Amino acid sequence: MRSVPVAMTWEMLSGGRWSLLTFALGANVMPLFLLSALRLDGGVDPMDPSMLTMHLVLVQMNMFIFGMAMMDTPGQPARLFALPISTSAIVGWQMLLGMVLMALETLASTACLNAMFGLGWPLWGPALFAAAGVSGIQAALWTTDKSAWSPFAIVAVSIGFGLWLKSRFGPTFSMPTHLWIELTPVEVLMLLLVVGLSYFAAVVGVARRRCGELLPSLGIIAWIGRVFDPPAYNGSRFATPAEAQFWFEWRNKGWALPAIVLFGMTSGLIIWAISIRDRTQLFEALVGGGAMLSAIGFTGFLLGNFGNSDSAFEMGHFLATRPLNTTEMSRVFLKVLAKSVLLAWGIWAIPFVLFSAYLFANGEFPDVELLRNLGWWYFPVTLLGCWIVLSAFASVAMTGRTLFLVQIIFGVFAFSLGETMFSKYALPREARLPFERGVWLAIGVALALGTAWAFVAARRRGLIGSPTVAGALSVWGVLSGLIALDWVLHPARPLPLGVLAVCAAALVVAPLATAPLALAWNRNR
Repeated sequence: MRSVPVAMTWEMLSGGRWSLLTFALGANVMPLFLLSALRLDGGVDPMDPSMLTMHLVLVQMNMFIFGMAMMDTPGQPARLFALPISTSAIVGWQMLLGMVLMALETLASTACLNAMFGLGWPLWGPALFAAAGVSGIQAALWTTDKSAWSPFAIVAVSIGFGLWLKSRFGPTFSMPTHLWIELTPVEVLMLLLVVGLSYFAAVVGVARRRCGELLPSLGIIAWIGRVFDPPAYNGSRFATPAEAQFWFEWRNKGWALPAIVLFGMTSGLIIWAISIRDRTQLFEALVGGGAMLSAIGFTGFLLGNFGNSDSAFEMGHFLATRPLNTTEMSRVFLKVLAKSVLLAWGIWAIPFVLFSAYLFANGEFPDVELLRNLGWWYFPVTLLGCWIVLSAFASVAMTGRTLFLVQIIFGVFAFSLGETMFSKYALPREARLPFERGVWLAIGVALALGTAWAFVAARRRGLIGSPTVAGALSVWGVLSGLIALDWVLHPARPLPLGVLAVCAAALVVAPLATAPLALAWNRNR
């Protein structure tokens, strides 16, 4: 390498290629599923108000999901402090790489969705906004350096960028009215100004850190530690190693998902109270929030990270030597995951139920299509869907094989993309619906057979016992019975979709077998 900046670029693209690819694909899986479902339900109208809102939300979600990998891949600037390179160069190159990657991923994502669904969504405006947003978030992170100021800085920067983006789609404090089609010179200059200010702030912050100077402390972290995280030892001892491991895992990872849901609920309520104040829209937002619980499956990466650092999935030597067998350890991880999902779901469900009761008592209960289609199933589906998504990603992460994880995500993305393109361009219009239903049926059968294989394999290896198998069959039987009864009461619903629902219900209990199998593969590498 002829220069440090070139070495930094090579290191980021070489070492982080798999994580960048994984999160790029993951950021586009949900839009692909949503748009495919909308097309099957009657077509996609790019100028429909709901589609404008979806575009606005998906741009920010794509930025958040891919940004997690893009922020983590180069690491913190502190690891470069000992190199013969100036602080301005460290900040400049890391910030420039992140901005370029973010802009390219946003451009590619939007272009692919436009080609597949004829959306006509703008390309350059959101891409340049995403690049500028990366610079702002990086400046906030590097300047505050994981201090108590970090949450305030990140929230302030996120709200500022979010409101500015919203203003490109119509009035700032109202529903979107149009797409951000035209990128004006004033908007370009504004984004460049933001990048310049972010760079200046980041250089000042990193230079201060390089000199060992700390931001003034408000004592918030110390107070939170005294109140909510007192010393573990209070004269009593854990009864079993499993209890000790559960305490350790929950303390490190359990609050991640509930905190994300709580932050989203609080932020949404504040925005609603400031700008909208319409009870019907608040109810629709709560309904959509319940559906979105299943869309944050990448939080499972946090709960499935069993390495010796936050960036490694492999089980470290220290954790592997704990006095727990593979079955006990996998149950601990699943118990942490289940508790986290229940808390997160409760944070959403309690306000939803209370507000629904209030609207019903006042005769203002709105007619929402999602509730009308799902009926009473909506409530358990929000919980079970969240559990299925998170437990599936956690089980895959337990294998400790990053390449295998990438292959799974790439396979799902490639299959979805190929199925959508084949249905749209290779089949006549009248054959698309039967083809889609056939795909549903095939997916359902594959899920059921895969779950059955996992239980057989886990039982033969002694990772689970007969009571576990019997309990899983009982849970699946009850769910299948309820689904079958509902289909009998609604004969107009397509049978292949019912078969898919029955087979997908097996995923509720699949982690009982897949988690110990994956962890055994990881532990005995």
